[in-house]
Amino acid sequence: MSAPRRLLPGTTYLVTRRCTQRQFLLRPSELTNQIFVYCLAVAAERTGVEIHSFVVMSNHWHAVLTDPEARLPEMLQLHHRMVARCMNLSLGRTENFWASDHASAIALQRPEDVLDKMAYVMVNPTAAGLVESAREWPGAITTELGEVLVVRRPDVYFREDGGMPPTAKLVCTMPRMLRGAQAESHRRRLRVLVEQGIRRARSAIRGSGRTFLGASGARAMPFTRTATTPDPLQARRPTIAAQERAVRKSAVDQLCAFRRLYRSALDRWRSGERETRFPEGTYLMRVLHGASCGGTSPPS
Repeated sequence: MSAPRRLLPGTTYLVTRRCTQRQFLLRPSELTNQIFVYCLAVAAERTGVEIHSFVVMSNHWHAVLTDPEARLPEMLQLHHRMVARCMNLSLGRTENFWASDHASAIALQRPEDVLDKMAYVMVNPTAAGLVESAREWPGAITTELGEVLVVRRPDVYFREDGGMPPTAKLVCTMPRMLRGAQAESHRRRLRVLVEQGIRRARSAIRGSGRTFLGASGARAMPFTRTATTPDPLQARRPTIAAQERAVRKSAVDQLCAFRRLYRSALDRWRSGERETRFPEGTYLMRVLHGASCGGTSPPS
């Protein structure tokens, strides 16, 4: 059995999802960008999830987002389902679009962790040796804080009379941990982190004797091609990111305590004790079975 998820309202995450077999099914194109951003905007609006930054690479995507109402699985399910159906139709495919693994959702603990992951998202196309700067990437990407993207409904898959909005607006908000009196300082810090990441990536690519593929090369890659670089998420499934060791240890301890309480509550539930309360942050038992969690009551 997999470890239970702990979803607390207001948590900020780095989210990653890969295409099946790491194929280039999301290679940049005008239609791919339109489909992805439209579906992301609709899914975020319907679930209240706040998008801060994101990048769509050829075989995966990353986003930094905040989940105010602990509805992240619902948002990802809706978004991934719509993207898969649209993209499969546009590519003439019928098989599964996404990898069978769950999306990775890494909880970010402090403002510096949020800034670090936002910079990681923006530097990703350069670090992968594709383009020399984020602004050159032909795929969907945010390159600064507070971007607003408006896209029309794709002609593929969605019907005009199907109830989907003709246009969708995606407002990329400032992360909650970065708001307030230090907001401008955080903006400057993010720009510095991105610039440093770009310089390191350029130096690494050129130092290895490689050249950047370029925007036109990225667009021309066959969608059936499979990535050959190592996949770091194959070896581990991180759930927490914190640069400070003490903060990371505290977060890990809290997660372990949650899992112990969850297992104990699940054992009682299976024995027939339907009044059992699961620990705060329980998702599946609350949503599917109406279980009480923490100080909350089962949904009516």
